[in-house]
Amino acid sequence: MKRQLGSIVNSRSKKIACTVSAAALMLGVSSAATIGLHFQCDYYCSSNLRYTGYPVTMTAFGIASNAWENLYQIPTAYHSCDWTSPGYLTNEVIDTDTSTNGLNPLPNGSINVTWFANCANFAPFYGYAASPPYYTGGGPLTNPKTGEQQVYATFLRDGINFGPDGPAGTSGPGQPYGSPDNDLEAYYYVDITGLNTLFTNTPFVVELMVSADSMYTTTNAFIIDVADSITNSVIFPGLPPVQNQNNAPWPRGIGGGLSTSSGVFSNVTHLHIMSNIPQHVAGEFNNGGTISGFIMTDKPVVSMSPQSVALANVGDTAYLSAYAIGVPPLSYQWQFNGQNIPGATATNYTVSNLTMSTIGDYALVVTNLYGTTTSAVSSVGAGHVITQTPTPSTNVVYDSNPDNPQHNGLDMGATWLASSTDSSSVTRTGVMSFGPDTNAIVVEDNTNFDGSVGTISFWMRSAGTDTNDGGITGAAIIVRPVGGSQGLEFALVQLAAGNLELFTPNDDGNFTSVKNVSDNKWHFVALTFSDTTPGGAALFIDGALDSTNGGNVGSWSTAGDPIDIGSGTDNYYQPYVGLLNDVRYYSSILRLAQLSSIQTSGALADTNALQLEFEFAAPPGPGLNLSWPDAPSVLQSAPTVIGPWTPVIGVSTPYTIIPATNQQFFRYIYSNTNGPQTNISNPYLM
Repeated sequence: MKRQLGSIVNSRSKKIACTVSAAALMLGVSSAATIGLHFQCDYYCSSNLRYTGYPVTMTAFGIASNAWENLYQIPTAYHSCDWTSPGYLTNEVIDTDTSTNGLNPLPNGSINVTWFANCANFAPFYGYAASPPYYTGGGPLTNPKTGEQQVYATFLRDGINFGPDGPAGTSGPGQPYGSPDNDLEAYYYVDITGLNTLFTNTPFVVELMVSADSMYTTTNAFIIDVADSITNSVIFPGLPPVQNQNNAPWPRGIGGGLSTSSGVFSNVTHLHIMSNIPQHVAGEFNNGGTISGFIMTDKPVVSMSPQSVALANVGDTAYLSAYAIGVPPLSYQWQFNGQNIPGATATNYTVSNLTMSTIGDYALVVTNLYGTTTSAVSSVGAGHVITQTPTPSTNVVYDSNPDNPQHNGLDMGATWLASSTDSSSVTRTGVMSFGPDTNAIVVEDNTNFDGSVGTISFWMRSAGTDTNDGGITGAAIIVRPVGGSQGLEFALVQLAAGNLELFTPNDDGNFTSVKNVSDNKWHFVALTFSDTTPGGAALFIDGALDSTNGGNVGSWSTAGDPIDIGSGTDNYYQPYVGLLNDVRYYSSILRLAQLSSIQTSGALADTNALQLEFEFAAPPGPGLNLSWPDAPSVLQSAPTVIGPWTPVIGVSTPYTIIPATNQQFFRYIYSNTNGPQTNISNPYLM
């Protein structure tokens, strides 16, 4: 009999809807109402481990959080939650005064909600808050992004896919793996009475939300006017695909979505909501019958707004769609930047061949006899503007490279000095002072740093090392870690004896300088290296060749690893104690004449190969730490939020931005190097 309920077609409800709709024009819409009911779960029943089922705290499915009723949580039947056949039966009364324990006051009237389920559970189906194609997230919610995510998080189980204990050899309550389907009526149902006090002079419609941790598809559900024996069958079309978890004889995974709208209920006191019989057949299909919430409304509600397609580019096509419920007839009007689009009166709208004049915000306005609502805005083609406040930085060390992209560093505690004069009256301006504590300047990796040859140059002044301040050996001046392996860095360090030593990842190219540099005087140091065959390295101090090796120096070009200045971030070497000035890295091997010009005049030498230069002309200052998706996305900046937007050349995520007049706002867009793309706003819209 239950299977036949879905085939009942009732014309009476349609006739009543038209009569009441006409009456509503005379009575007004003061009693119009929209509410949502959310089923929660109690994952642990012991008091020291208990958590509640994630009440809705933000707008969800077009309904404000204060119109959601967060029903008392049902246990999962796991852990210390004792389970008895056939499951849990719960009841709550909601009226105009309820305002505690997850309930919000009704706009009018009083309803009595009784619901039964075999048990409840948590589902990491997050809807559009997660990524396609499965839209699943991680474990329990800590920072939910949307109200839809909160509603989907918990659900009532159907009692078959996860029901009472199966036969011998199966595992745990609610896990009848390998057992036959449960023939008991142990799937969920919901009874609501008193609806005529909530919808006093208006009809209404119902829409269900479903999620599950064990489903492949979802069976239909029945919404029944008990007094008049009128049954509506709703289905769940367009659900996103489910990734089979392969730990049951039938396909199962994490999923969810929205039902179609019910027909119109008029003058109804008592509704009964129930799943059709959930079933599975080993190796073939798995039709779950769960529920995570539902909404009832007479006014229009856009329960699935058009998602933004902000990363669309000029020339692309954006297909916008939305889904709305409410007492029919519903009328639709798309808007662009708040203005009606002539002729755009369907539930979908296509922006073809996107141009600068069609980049902007789109929304759908839905109207019926009981009210008007507007969907959430879909930003099309404007790029993803970084609206969340990025992590502010006040310790950005500015790269003064004049020709190539700048690669700023982060100061982890070194102190800036305007100048420093040694005992020989040599003065260097713009100096960073490194103390005995770990205080490196860290420069994130960039592909420009990852060549097989290079030159490092700097001025240093140090009276010696601090052998009591951690580390295994030597004070780190320049270090390039190798995949986080401690002690396998490419490192130029100052030894306790006062000499410099080059450590290479394979130890084949290690060598020690002849000259002692721990005399508290300024010294110009340059190191050239090549990790190609025959390779080798050469160390120059104060304009003269000091030491060389002919062996392989190992890999300087450790992609993904930072350049550390003044201290190695893996703590293998002691921190450097002293001063540094004009630190440079070239992606070429400089000749002796070029090194001499740097020493005597500060010349840039090979400007094409100069990838990094810290002159320390100013103290570390403010910046923004930004991150964005990997390629093919491109970071852009603009002086105002409306543009003009230009690419930030030569940077990759993450990156520290120094705000400038033309860099006040940031966004990322997708590169359309593969030609125009079609962007669908709601991939799993029914």
